[in-house]
Amino acid sequence: MVENIRSNGLASGVPSPSGVQRAVASPDAKATGELQAEPHDGPELSSLAKQLSAAAERAAARDASLSRKELAAFASAVLQKLFGQTYNVAKDIHDNALPDTTDPELLERARQATDFSNGKGENPFKGLSREQLSLITYDESGAFTVNERRAARHESNVQHERWSRAVIDRMSAEYQRTGKSDQGDLEVLAFYNSLPRIEVAQYGNYEMDILLKSKGLGIEIPDVRLSLFDLMVNEWAEEADALEQDQPANPQNPESDKKL
Repeated sequence: MVENIRSNGLASGVPSPSGVQRAVASPDAKATGELQAEPHDGPELSSLAKQLSAAAERAAARDASLSRKELAAFASAVLQKLFGQTYNVAKDIHDNALPDTTDPELLERARQATDFSNGKGENPFKGLSREQLSLITYDESGAFTVNERRAARHESNVQHERWSRAVIDRMSAEYQRTGKSDQGDLEVLAFYNSLPRIEVAQYGNYEMDILLKSKGLGIEIPDVRLSLFDLMVNEWAEEADALEQDQPANPQNPESDKKL
C-alpha cells in the first residue's frame, strides 16, 4: 500500500521530491544492514513523502535541542508508550484511531497498520529505510497513528534481526580464521554510528570500548567484543517479543534482562 521512498532522498533527512518508493537490499547493503531504493520515475510527491519530509524537520529540531542523555530518555518514553502497558490499556482506542484527514492514502495506511498490529495483513512500512522508520516511530506530532508507529518499529526490528544474523556469521568466521573479531567489531561500530541520532543515544558510549580495543591501546576491557553487539541484539529482541505478545518492554534498560 505504501508508495516507496528513495533511500538517498533522506541523506539530509528529507525525502526526494521525485516520489516515494520501497527500499531493497543491494549486495553492499548485506554488509551493513542498510537498504537502497529501486529506481522510480514518478514525478509526484506522495502523501507519505510529504509526511516524512515534515517529520525529518521536526526530528532535526528535536535532536538539536536535546542532549544525548535527554534524547535517550525521550526515546525510552516513546517506546514505552508504543509497547508498554499504557498501550495495552488503550488498545481499543488505538485500534479505532484514524488520522484527521480526508486523504484516502493516509486513511488506508492507518487501517492497514492496525490490521498488521492485530496479526492481519502486511506491514505497510515494509522495506522502508532505517532512517525513515525511525522518523515515523519517534514522531510525536500526531501525523502518524500509534499503530503506524508500532508497525514502523516492527519493521526496524525485522531489519535489525536480519543484520544481526549476518554479522554474527561474519564475526564467527573471522574468529575461526584469526582468533580475533577486529573486523567484526569495526563493522558493529560502523553500523552503530550509521543509526539515527535518537537510536545511537540509547546505547550509551559503547563505541569508546570498541575503539579502545580495536586500536590496541592495551586497556583491559572485559567482554568488549560482546558489549555493544549483545546490547544491540538483545535490546531489539526484547522489544520484538513485546510487540508479538503485547507485553511491556524496557528498551532503555536492556541490562536488566540481558543474558551475557
